[in-house]
Amino acid sequence: MDLSSLLGKELTWGRHKLLALVAILVVLPAVFAYATFGFQHVLPTDAPIAIAPQTAAVTDDDMNIATAAVTVFSDPQPFATEASAMHALGREQVYAVVTVPPNLTDGSLGPAQFDVYVDGSVVPYLTPAQAIENIVAYGLDGTLPRDVEVTRQVVGTEYSLSSYLVPTFVLTLVALVALAYLPYTFDSEAAVLDRLRVETSLHAVVASKLAFFAVLLVVPLVVFDLMSVYMDAGVQVLGVGTIVVTVLTFLLLGLVAATVMLLVGFGAWGRIANLLVLLFVLGFSGLAYPVGFFSPARRWLVRHVPTHYAAISTRGFVLRDDPVELYADWLLGLVGAVLVAALAFAAAVELYERRA
Repeated sequence: MDLSSLLGKELTWGRHKLLALVAILVVLPAVFAYATFGFQHVLPTDAPIAIAPQTAAVTDDDMNIATAAVTVFSDPQPFATEASAMHALGREQVYAVVTVPPNLTDGSLGPAQFDVYVDGSVVPYLTPAQAIENIVAYGLDGTLPRDVEVTRQVVGTEYSLSSYLVPTFVLTLVALVALAYLPYTFDSEAAVLDRLRVETSLHAVVASKLAFFAVLLVVPLVVFDLMSVYMDAGVQVLGVGTIVVTVLTFLLLGLVAATVMLLVGFGAWGRIANLLVLLFVLGFSGLAYPVGFFSPARRWLVRHVPTHYAAISTRGFVLRDDPVELYADWLLGLVGAVLVAALAFAAAVELYERRA
């Protein structure tokens, strides 16, 4: 067979696999490119920043003046108290807290002392946040009869980038197991799936796999902890909160993977579809970069993805040693997402058995 014949054979194969080739050669690069180029500038121009009063004597006019000063570089969000603003900072709902002193327009008083708080665990924002102190001072200087002094304070432990990425690697591993390796195991057993369905049920088969891998995922948490001690990274991965988030995230993504395999089909198509889901999860969950670095439209999308809250919760447990109850509402939300995924899986099983 000459070269032209071999090329003709490949073209014939390509025509039959056109959609799969488009998914691999067009869709995947587009997703990669969007995930790569979707970040804002080094200093996010519309990152959410909390504006909170330092004392009860702060008036609405004081708050409005401070809000106007930071609007040019952020999305200011007023809070009634400094405590509620700091609570939002810990949950990465805002990326800095600017506290406002009272009587900004009283020129008889001394300098107005503003405080800017940033969280040391949100490493990608620490360097950009250094400019906030000057920006706040510049925005207020000359507009007030009082002198303005701004002090930047880092809350909690300030980590290195390598330590900050540990929760990212944990959830990335969970996503890979759920959306890459788990579909592979389903695909390898596709030939005996009908026999297993007769002897037991698809629900039992999938449940056993999910339970098995969920238990196994505790092992890499232990490995992360051991490596953290060995490398003196100063983080603790293995804990109740991290285990809960890991298991819930895996169950959610594992049920999605099983549902996709039943709906799309076993083989290449099912694996490609789950690969697309995997890329979506990695690109639109805010696993590495804070969501404040994203454009407003992408930020809205990320905040509607359940794994985004798994990412923040994991960072809270690993980097900030937060208690589980701080993220109780988000953990319940993950439980709800798992239940919805379980219902979708049950519907997919019903459809698969009707087609079988």
